[in-house]
Amino acid sequence: MDERLVTAAAIGDGLIRASDARELGVHPSAIQRYEQDGSLVRVRTGVYAMRDEWQKLRADERHRRLIVATVGAARHPLVVSHRSAAALHRLPLLGAVPAVVDITQAGRGGGRRTAHVSLHRSGPEPAVETIDGVVCTSLPRTLVDIAISRPLVQSVPMLDAALARPGITRPLLDAELDHVDPTRGRAMAARAIAFADKRSDSPGESVSRVRIRELGFAAPELQVRFDGIRGSFALVDFYWRGIRLIGEFDGRLKYLRSRDVSGLDPAQVLYEEKLREDALRRLGERLVRWDWSTAWAPRELHRLLSEFGVPRQR
Repeated sequence: MDERLVTAAAIGDGLIRASDARELGVHPSAIQRYEQDGSLVRVRTGVYAMRDEWQKLRADERHRRLIVATVGAARHPLVVSHRSAAALHRLPLLGAVPAVVDITQAGRGGGRRTAHVSLHRSGPEPAVETIDGVVCTSLPRTLVDIAISRPLVQSVPMLDAALARPGITRPLLDAELDHVDPTRGRAMAARAIAFADKRSDSPGESVSRVRIRELGFAAPELQVRFDGIRGSFALVDFYWRGIRLIGEFDGRLKYLRSRDVSGLDPAQVLYEEKLREDALRRLGERLVRWDWSTAWAPRELHRLLSEFGVPRQR
């Protein structure tokens, strides 16, 4: 790789702008050759990244790079909003990450989409803040915009995560919803805000909660503590007390991140989890586990919970 492009990437915090490359003496034809041979990835028109680094990024990290590139290339100031603002606020993005950048303007009516941005007209002028050098809608406004426009399976994980942050409360979000006063999506947003719960410990748990409700099963208790488990205690994701059934969302992330969180090897964490489950069963509790593939498939989760006798909502 041309060292001048390495310098351009350093200048652009990982983004190689064609204008920076030209100033460093790199001819546009050289950038084309690097793109053709796979050394560079086009992030958007006139902006590139080194493929090796790009492939190491998560989807939300790539989207944040796209946001920075798009805002930097705009002729007029932009206010980033909706799912793109959620990415800047480090909220969990579920489903396909947007291929364009969401932006907002005050006003009512429909939006429009170009090759690089999706424009939303969503009520009054939003409160804004700056993240990563980008102006975006405030966290409360972002959450309300998402709750208005996205299904619960996508909005609730964001709301759950945000409610665990200082200063974000349900009354604050209710007030923001009143302020936005949407012509469509208000009832769905109100349901999402009312259903949100900061005790959900992961996006997988949040998605599971939404599915359990949508499928008509009785709501479980969250984060129930069992004492006397291997000389300590255990917190479980879900608990249906009447049938003594523990539900656990078994996302691989808790094992893959275990070394960072606890210093233990993932295999050791998995073994410790098995010992914990054995101790719970000795107390007379039953356990059912599911993963992302089941949480995303309502039919599969319905079959599983029915098999374990989870009661229906009354």
